[in-house]
Amino acid sequence: MARILLVEDNKEFRSMLRALLQEAGHEVVEAGDGQAAIEHLRRTAYDLLVTDVLLPQADGTEVIKAVRGVNGKISIIAISGGGRELPAVVALALTEALGAHRTLFKPFRDAELLAAVKELLPVASS
Repeated sequence: MARILLVEDNKEFRSMLRALLQEAGHEVVEAGDGQAAIEHLRRTAYDLLVTDVLLPQADGTEVIKAVRGVNGKISIIAISGGGRELPAVVALALTEALGAHRTLFKPFRDAELLAAVKELLPVASS
């Protein structure tokens, strides 16, 4: 079982992702904005970070920078549906440049997220 920090501002989508990850046997802690995520990362060790790119308070790139300052070995999955402010392709390219290990475009299938989690957890625990 891994400890996963899930950062997503859409409450319904975050709840669905949490349930999916918990059903897969993981402990999931939620954050609804980037600043809350950064505070969680400073207080608790996580095996995996799943973060939206476009977030209130601090965006996903700021969350990734913060986690790299606290835990350089954590694996990261960046997710984005884009938006008017930043197309998904650009947003995910930015997160990859900062060190995200996998990127997923919304909407993605449950199996895609679970496969990425399964693939990255051995990296996180080594």
